[in-house]
Amino acid sequence: MTKPLAEASSVRAIVALYRQFETIARHSDISLAQYRMMLYLRRGPQRAGAIAAASAVKKPTVSAMLTSLREKGWISDASDPDDARAIAVSLTKAGSARLAAFEKELAESMARLAPDSGLSELNAALARFYAGMAQTEDARLREIEDRLLS
Repeated sequence: MTKPLAEASSVRAIVALYRQFETIARHSDISLAQYRMMLYLRRGPQRAGAIAAASAVKKPTVSAMLTSLREKGWISDASDPDDARAIAVSLTKAGSARLAAFEKELAESMARLAPDSGLSELNAALARFYAGMAQTEDARLREIEDRLLS
């Protein structure tokens, strides 16, 4: 059974928007993968293993990305408050500022793509969707971690 056109159009719009975001990132000093990692770090300090699970990538990939973010001054390392033997990674003020600036750049690109298409309603709907996703996030992260460890 085929999906209604509205659902397919929504999926296609998200894919097209992601493609636009990829283009912006290619011409920027931040990749979408780095953005996602920094977005995850907004919650507070995280261990590399938790970042790997949340990013659905292996630890060596995360380590390389963390090195790049450290070199840019966007993250720093400190002892994990729960285990002094472990290292936790957190955003720096410069990292938080770069994250906000990149988000602004992406949001402005959305406005340029379709300025008269009900962008405020779309933003409100996506904010509600994002909040709904937060309710299932722990389960999704456990599933990813289980897949990576098996």
